[in-house]
Amino acid sequence: MSATYLLAHVSENAAGRGAPSLPSSPRESEPPALKEDGHADAVWCTKWAKLPGGDGIVVTGSADHTIKLWNPTSGAKPTKTLRPPAALGIVGLDVDPSPEGAQFLVSNSLDSVISRFSMDGVAEGRKELGPAETWSISLNPRSLHLATAGSEARVRILSSAVENFGEELTSMDATGTFGSAVEYSKDGRLLAVASDTGYVTLFDAETGQLVSTFPAHSSPIRSVSFTSSLLITGSDDKRINVFDLRALTSASSNGGSRKGQVASLGGHEGWVVSVEARNERLLASGSADGTIKLFDLASPGSALSTLRDHTGDVWSLAWAPESGPPALEGLGGASAGIGGGQLVSAGEDGKLRWWRGGG
Repeated sequence: MSATYLLAHVSENAAGRGAPSLPSSPRESEPPALKEDGHADAVWCTKWAKLPGGDGIVVTGSADHTIKLWNPTSGAKPTKTLRPPAALGIVGLDVDPSPEGAQFLVSNSLDSVISRFSMDGVAEGRKELGPAETWSISLNPRSLHLATAGSEARVRILSSAVENFGEELTSMDATGTFGSAVEYSKDGRLLAVASDTGYVTLFDAETGQLVSTFPAHSSPIRSVSFTSSLLITGSDDKRINVFDLRALTSASSNGGSRKGQVASLGGHEGWVVSVEARNERLLASGSADGTIKLFDLASPGSALSTLRDHTGDVWSLAWAPESGPPALEGLGGASAGIGGGQLVSAGEDGKLRWWRGGG
């Protein structure tokens, strides 16, 4: 079994054309309109979603302080550029996971500003937290709530609704000293919080009660991804670990061991900074070694293939939402959920790379 993914095209990069110089003294005038150019710095986060009506959209956040929206069918340039006011580099974002189509997006920045925008780019909410209190962010697919974590591994559940955006609804403490990744499960019933100490803490997303806490890695965890039955983590130890959710949520799941671990995937020569499951079968991982690897979750082992076009760290990955059962996507590997889809990747060089499955 193989997974063939071909590079379709690469977006433009504003930095490659040279950034405009700053004036010698500030001007008291309206800020200039943001150009619809590619990112001028590293792209740290990427999401791919569907809009009402079925069209796709890709949203990216960058160290250049901007959020950009892209049309996946013509991804050379963004269609819109957003810049949250008084916000530094965008370290996290998520897009409304409503099955009817995305209506809004949320982002968070290095200076702990959380923002909400409509998909048309209208600013709809802003929340400031204390220093380093928000690093990763995730929207609950079942309610207008968002989860974020940062310093002291404190997890905050905030309203994502327009009328009371940012209102703190509850908070919990995860294991560790810094919450490095948060992610709701596909059904919205679980919330995973990963930490700099290599621990994962699972909470019941409805009640906030602790479900399980366990050491998943020996180094900081950078990324977490769910399928309907698995939890997947990527770490600075260069490993990807895979856990069975049924075992993690059983009554005897606590106790400090890696209960429920079903696989440990290797092959990267640098930190694993992004893991993204397309479905129950196909997993993509991005690394500081500049490569993307594809794995078959049904038969974990060596990577199915390695994509090498990036020239620096691969900070973020996103799969196109699946349009139907894998069997409808094509022939060969696609019928088993391995091929046929689309992937976008981004990283240190500020460019987006669009990949097309070959089946």
